[in-house]
Parts: sequence; C-alpha cells; structure tokens
Amino acid sequence: MPIAALVSPGPELTRAELIRYARQISLPHVGLEGQRRLKESRVLVLGAGGLGSPVLQYLAAAGVGTIGIADHDMVEVSNLQRQTIHPAANVGQRKTASAAAAVRALNPLVEVIEHDAEVTTSTVLELVSEYDVIVDGTDNFEVQYVVDAACALVGKPLVWGSVLRFDGQVTVFWATAPDGLDRTLDDLYPEQPDADPGESCAVAGVLGPVCASIGAVMATETLKLLGGYGQPLLGRLLVHDALDASWREVAFGHAAPRARASNIGEPYSVTKQGADASGPATKLFERQPVSSTPSISPTELKALLEARDKGEADFVLVDVREPHEYQLVSIEGAELVPLGQILTDPAREILPPQEKVILHCHHDARSQRAAEVLRANGWEDVTFVRGGIDAWVTDVEPEKPRY
Repeated sequence: MPIAALVSPGPELTRAELIRYARQISLPHVGLEGQRRLKESRVLVLGAGGLGSPVLQYLAAAGVGTIGIADHDMVEVSNLQRQTIHPAANVGQRKTASAAAAVRALNPLVEVIEHDAEVTTSTVLELVSEYDVIVDGTDNFEVQYVVDAACALVGKPLVWGSVLRFDGQVTVFWATAPDGLDRTLDDLYPEQPDADPGESCAVAGVLGPVCASIGAVMATETLKLLGGYGQPLLGRLLVHDALDASWREVAFGHAAPRARASNIGEPYSVTKQGADASGPATKLFERQPVSSTPSISPTELKALLEARDKGEADFVLVDVREPHEYQLVSIEGAELVPLGQILTDPAREILPPQEKVILHCHHDARSQRAAEVLRANGWEDVTFVRGGIDAWVTDVEPEKPRY
C-alpha cells in the first residue's frame, strides 16, 4: 500500500518549471501538487560514483528542489567507465565539485549543496538530519551501517543500493515506517559482511550499465517516498542479474532484536561489533582496533628501496594486486604475487618464510589480508605499505597514473 508523502507541497510552480516538468506533471500520481512536493524536497546522495551518478541525474531532472552530494574522493580515469556524471576533463577534481557542476548544468532550477567530507560517526548525524530522504550509493559496509544507524535515530528513510560485477541489489530501509514496514540494514544483514578485498569493484569489476539500472530504481524509490505514491521497496530486496536479464524480489522481515549504534555523534572510528559481542546492549560500533601488523609509509618504503639498492637492507617487496593492475602501474623492484596465490609453491620461492616481506596493493586492504595469511602460516617478519600504490604515486612518483 502507498505511504503518505514525506513532503508538503511547496510554492506554486513558475512558468519555466511548468514547461520543464510537463511530461511528469501529466502523470496522475504526480500532478501539480506532486511537482510542488518535489520542489520543496531535500535529498542527500551519499557517493558521487557509479550509483550516485544516475541517482543525481534523475533526481535533478525530476525537479527535486535541494540535492546534497556527499563524497570525499577525487575523479580518477578509472571512474569514467561507470561514473557517468563526471566528464574526462574533470579528472583530478573533487567528486563533489564535479558532480555538483554537472547537476547545475543539467537543471539550474535546483539547489545543490556540496559536502566534501568523510561520513563518520561524528559527522553523519549533521549530514542526514537536514534532508527528507537519504540515498546511499557508497561501497563500504562499515559506512553503510553508520548511515543506517543514524537514519534510524532521526527517523529518515534510506534508499540503499549495491552493485558488483553483473549483479545489483536495491531496497529501502526506514526504522519508523508505518504499518509494520519498518526495516533497517540489520534486518537484511544482521551481521556485517566481512570486507573481502577480492570482492571490491577495483578487483572484481563492475559493468557500468548495471550501475545505471540499479541507480534508476534508487531514484524511482526516492521520488515515490517524497510524493507518496506506489509501494516502496520496504521489506523487499530487488535483485538484478544482468547476465540473464532477470529481476527477482526477495522478501525479508525483522531480524532478532538488535542493538542500535550508541556512539553516533561521537568521534569514533567506524567498525561493526565483533563475534564476541555480549548481546543486544553491546554498542553496534566500537573504537576500531589498531592493526597488529607493522606498516610503513610510502616515503619509508622509498628509503628502504634506496638502502636495498646500496646493499644496506634486505627484504622482498611483494605486490598482491592482479596482473592487469600491475601492468597499469607498479613500483620498480616489486614482485607480483596476487592475493589468491600468496600461499602457492611458486609464491614461496619468491617470498620464503625466513625472508623479511613488505606487501602492498592498491590501497592496503588486500596487503593487510595477505599479511594476516602469511603470519598465520609461518612468516614472522611481514609489513604492509599504508595506502598502497595509490599513496605511493601521490607521495613518491606523482608522474605515474592513479586508478
């Protein structure tokens, strides 16, 4: 059943708005009143990437009055294949600025607010509180749980989507939805999925049009919530498989009684409770433990490589990325051993257990995972490079490409 519109009608439409939105106003579910609701609406889009691109474009085209864009990254060449809101000329610019410029060019009648900031427990409440609907297009489960917890605290609906390879998912979470339709991310995923470095877009890949398919549904769900028509995807997960062109719906109910984040608004790092949590009263998010694996900075690695060249240091530098990443950009003197092959016999010849091993990847998630695996299998002197080759290029060899 439809849910009441979230937003009251705003001011009368101008002649320019009547002309621009004529085909939408002609829909009986929208009409003049519905278009005025959109004009009065405020929507926050988290992530100006693969999902954020179509969401931002369609919300702006539909006439959502105020659109907030939150992102803390820069536009990179490797983004352009799926993040269609960014032109090639904007490579190197802040994503918020690039996306905001595109939205303003698409529809100068809407207001755009830029939030060039990380989403953390200390910033999330201020972000979500000022908007009617939150759209989460981020690709980090830790951030998604923080956003979901904050939306639950302030009673804001959260439109959520996810894509990887040829697959996509989309649903709506709303802790205070009426008629027993209240759902949160904890209902869909009661335990936060492990962050598998091999299951990231950078490694596993994603087909660009899948982002467009899922993003279009996310934009549609947002407009339905604002205008109060149709049946929102509350308690229903829409799953898309682009390889066989299928869409299927998976119903999900309430999980067992769960803890809500009790440190939202506090300056804590973002992480989910561990398996040893003591029950529903335990905080959902705790201080993030410091990694027990030693690490070095790119500049420290540079000094070590120079010392190795002089015969003053002895270690093996191992790149645990995939071959196509290595071909794109690499650190001179690094041996390529993809994460999935780290314990194979050929790998042992490159990095025997008695050697000092320094690991790096794109950022540092895979290198930290590789370090954990090696230390659990007999290696004692293992270090990873903080920030990976992305930080290396930024700090040491800026002439090399980033991706």
